[in-house]
Amino acid sequence: MVGQPKTLYDVRRIHGSISQTCAACGTVKVRDLEELIRERSFQRQSLDWQVFLRDAWCWKCSPERTAVTIGIIPFGGTDRELRTRRAETLVINLALTVLKDAACCASQHDASTPAVRLALRVLRPFLTDRTLLVRFWEEAVSAKTNPAHETHFAHGWIVAALIKRGHSVWAQFR
Repeated sequence: MVGQPKTLYDVRRIHGSISQTCAACGTVKVRDLEELIRERSFQRQSLDWQVFLRDAWCWKCSPERTAVTIGIIPFGGTDRELRTRRAETLVINLALTVLKDAACCASQHDASTPAVRLALRVLRPFLTDRTLLVRFWEEAVSAKTNPAHETHFAHGWIVAALIKRGHSVWAQFR
């Protein structure tokens, strides 16, 4: 990425975090990018980079609304580490997209498709145990006969386990 990003989504390309440094009190706060995107989207605030820079303020010095310097902290030290992290993030989030689509259509369509099986197999190395993946599969398969299925819950548990293990999960899944 050359120059400033246009939106907060552009910071995803370098898998960065956002650091906020207050000019008045010197407080440094490092914020997770996906949590920041989720928070601003929930509050219906703009994700435009210039708007974010203008809106940033120090929580400690809140009455004065002092100037805050924003910095981007990229993950990984070398190009190889960065490429590996980027590839893992892309694979994880694409698999989560497939599972989310399957969870949404589980009561109308058969969820035991090769795409769902492949997505579950892709996520297996990133989780400590396979019980959440098995639970998702069982819920998705039984959703056709049981309308009160918990496939969405199983998807949420998989996302929570990935976040707990330190993997980067896109904001729309959190």
